[in-house]
Amino acid sequence: MDGQAWPLPEILRPLFHNYAPDSIDPTRDAEWIILTVLLYGDLEHWKWLFSTYGWERVKAVVERDLGGHRVLPHTVANFWSVVFWNRALDPPSPRSRWVPTRLVPGV
Repeated sequence: MDGQAWPLPEILRPLFHNYAPDSIDPTRDAEWIILTVLLYGDLEHWKWLFSTYGWERVKAVVERDLGGHRVLPHTVANFWSVVFWNRALDPPSPRSRWVPTRLVPGV
């Protein structure tokens, strides 16, 4: 990726049906796109993802997500943890099911 804006591919547009696809920049919005494709995508989407962003970049995004306020639900994060590090996550505690996982802007 050369830092220039380029359009979101047609194959990904159904994953972003709540957004104006032409407003999504795969360079600027890379982390959000990666998380969305990991969460909602299928094998074809994942092939595009890894060929576009590379294994290490996708892995780094998952690692950041695991270390902070999670976007990926536990089951999805667990799957990608097994894929990248060959280890399952600890099961969530009952309390953690009710703890907020996202940051609220401005708080």
